[in-house]
Amino acid sequence: MWPETLPYDTGPAGNQFPRANLATLISSGKPVARVAPPSAFAPPEDLSDLPLARRRTVVFSENKAGTKYYINGKQFDAHRVDLRSKLNTTEEWTVVNTSDEQYSFHVHTNHFQLMSINGVPHHGHSLQDIANVPARGRLVIRIRFTNYTGKTVLHCHILNHEDMGMMAILGIVK
Repeated sequence: MWPETLPYDTGPAGNQFPRANLATLISSGKPVARVAPPSAFAPPEDLSDLPLARRRTVVFSENKAGTKYYINGKQFDAHRVDLRSKLNTTEEWTVVNTSDEQYSFHVHTNHFQLMSINGVPHHGHSLQDIANVPARGRLVIRIRFTNYTGKTVLHCHILNHEDMGMMAILGIVK
């Protein structure tokens, strides 16, 4: 078996990556007995019926040259808190992508439930901390702040996008 990446296209203004082998695995030694996977997974958390403390929109965008990236029209500033949320509340965020390439929305410390992609309901099996935002598309997520106060970040998980400004600070307070 060859671990590999599949071909991937991030959109008309983005990047195209071919299929590629990642490694060659060589196994040796005495075989071990197989272990059966668990018969059931933990039940998923469902945030869809929780009361909402707030709804907000988070906009991912870039300049025309594709050299600067923004969240809500701003580039990252480590000395600025861009969003404020309250501990023990649930919020619904609409994450909007205004560009012709997809972005990868990621938030630290708090997992979220993906509710819809471009208006189509999403029925996932668990909370997650990353989701692709389609080119010229939108996600709706619900996020519950349960056990962390302080500053954390949300950003595009495509390294050159976050390095070129597509990151924001989220402050969570009691």
